[in-house]
Parts: sequence; structure tokens; C-alpha cells
Amino acid sequence: MTKLSVRQIIIFSISILVLFSIPIYTITANSSTLKDGTEYMFKVTGLDPYDMFRGNYLNIRFKENTVRHASLLPQNKEYYVTIEKHPDGFAYFKDISTSKPVNTADYFKTKAYYSLQNEYRIDTPTRYYMNERKSLRAEEVFMGNLDNASVKVRVKNGRMVIVGVYVNGVLIDTID
Repeated sequence: MTKLSVRQIIIFSISILVLFSIPIYTITANSSTLKDGTEYMFKVTGLDPYDMFRGNYLNIRFKENTVRHASLLPQNKEYYVTIEKHPDGFAYFKDISTSKPVNTADYFKTKAYYSLQNEYRIDTPTRYYMNERKSLRAEEVFMGNLDNASVKVRVKNGRMVIVGVYVNGVLIDTID
């Protein structure tokens, strides 16, 4: 058996630090968003697939997932999308830009895809993971009430995190 050199030990240690720092940063940033982010409700629709490797989750789609922009934006960029509320209390995407908004904290970074007439489809969070024991009943309730389904998100520092999925104003995790 050969001894490891000091250089090999340092390289290995740095690799381990990098390996653990990425998930720790993601967890910390999402926790901060959940704790201190601005809360919004969006109307949603969706499917409820089962993925053998990921478990049960609701695959949701925001009903209003597009935003108009006055001019054509460059492709393959990261975009900033601002959020506002309709008078009915539900949120919508107000504007899209390639630069970080300075007049509002209510924005998130995302990808967007050009569709037609300067309208962009926004890439939003799509998965809501659930307890497996409740997922079959939740799927029935969710799919049977798509007109009354919504998702609560929190937004902070360019991040959007799903807090919960609601049907008829009731958190789907609490439905028996």
C-alpha cells in the first residue's frame, strides 16, 4: 500500500468540500426563501405521475405561464421574471428581462422560451413531492378539481420555491 502525498490529501479534501458545499448551499437558499420570501398563490393545472426513482409527486403547471415583452429577447439566456397580483389575489408574471429588476424584490431567475408575438413561456417549478400514503387520495382530489387548484410559492433573491398545493383552498397534504 502506498502513502498518500500531502498534495493528494489536499486535492481530495478540496473535492470533498466542493461536493458537500453545493447541496448545502441549495438547501440553505431554499430554506431562507421558504422562511422569509414573499408569498404568492398561482392557479395551476397538472398531472400526477409516479416515478419509480423519485417517488410520488404532483406534476403541476401554472395556468398563466407566459409573459409578453415589447421586443424580442436574446435566446438561451437566464431571465428575470417579475410577479404581481391580480385583484382576485392570484399572482401572474408581469414582465421578463435579461437584467435583474431594481424596482422590485418580487422576481425570480428562470429560463423562458419564445412562443409567438413576443410572448415567452416561463419555466416554473413543476414538482410537489408528497407522503406516499396520502398521494393516491391527493391525486384523486387534485385531478377531480383542477379548476379549483392552486399553488403557494415563496419568492426571494431570484428564487421561487413551492410551499404547498391547494384544492378548494385546502392544503392537499391534509386531505384524507
